[in-house]
Amino acid sequence: MQALADIECILQLTKAIEQAVAVGEWERASQLAIARSPLIMSLSAQQPPATLSALRQIHAIDAQITEAARNATTELNSEYQAAMQATCQARTYQQVSLL
Repeated sequence: MQALADIECILQLTKAIEQAVAVGEWERASQLAIARSPLIMSLSAQQPPATLSALRQIHAIDAQITEAARNATTELNSEYQAAMQATCQARTYQQVSLL
């Protein structure tokens, strides 16, 4: 019975992570994932059929979160590169304007 309660808790934490990711709260998502990790690690390999459906749902949500994280990383890297380029251009303008 404890395993079923753990699965339900893992599912609720996974849904909370999904919500945090949806609004871009990556720090909160990370905190929730850290809280969820020991529960996942405590699961045994053999699970009753009733929990397998929840585990598949958790896995599917995790796949979506992973894709969102990949997309966010790509976007943030692009923004960082653009900001660095703008900084270099501003520095070049400042140097030229002093001549």
